[in-house]
Amino acid sequence: MTRKWVDNEVYFGPDRRKSGLGKRWGDRRTFDDAGEAPPLGAVLRRLRVHLSDISTSDDRRRAYDLARFAAAEAERQHLPACADPLREVLTFITNGDYVSADSRVMQAQAAFNGPR
Repeated sequence: MTRKWVDNEVYFGPDRRKSGLGKRWGDRRTFDDAGEAPPLGAVLRRLRVHLSDISTSDDRRRAYDLARFAAAEAERQHLPACADPLREVLTFITNGDYVSADSRVMQAQAAFNGPR
């Protein structure tokens, strides 16, 4: 199953646009920023970078979205040792405890990169 993925300043997630008759009237997009979903390892590294500098509610929302995607992707890849800490990250981000969230992301990275 190939899914397109959108990652820009406005939206992070699966491409929800429907294919069909082409562009709608008035749709001026010239660049299609939908692509393949990023690899889980790259998302975990990116999440750590986002957790190191959260200053606004937009930063917190973006980190939460990344963590939610990473947990779902780990579950899809049947990696429960990686998915469990990522679900805890969601709670820590909601509570504003970014140090604990970062330590759980490191734990998830260790589970992801460990022996298989």
